[in-house]
Amino acid sequence: MIYIFKVSFLKFVILFVLFVKLTISSSQGKENSLLLMVTDKTCLICMIWEKQIGKIYSKTEISSKFPLSRIEIHDFVNYTKYKLEKTSITPTFIFIKDDNEKGRIKGYTNPEMFWWQVDEIVGD
Repeated sequence: MIYIFKVSFLKFVILFVLFVKLTISSSQGKENSLLLMVTDKTCLICMIWEKQIGKIYSKTEISSKFPLSRIEIHDFVNYTKYKLEKTSITPTFIFIKDDNEKGRIKGYTNPEMFWWQVDEIVGD
């Protein structure tokens, strides 16, 4: 009886430690990287991107490395969380890693070109 309790407790401790480790490692990646989309609610190209890419982006592997955050262009003018070059083009996609800009995509043409550009920026 005591043996079964020890084994069960040991399994619980191992699973708990593994869970904590995985939680910390996954949250660190999200805190250190970001895909910031500068958008405008009246931007037709932004709407097309949302329909073609935006609805599936969260399901992609890249979203775990660069979670998507949207910001309206009129709010981006005063954005100071990171030192980023301002833009007047929507959509603009800014990849941020370790508080620095890793790359950016200005505009959007089609899914193939977008994913190719993403791969050029984040491909390590």
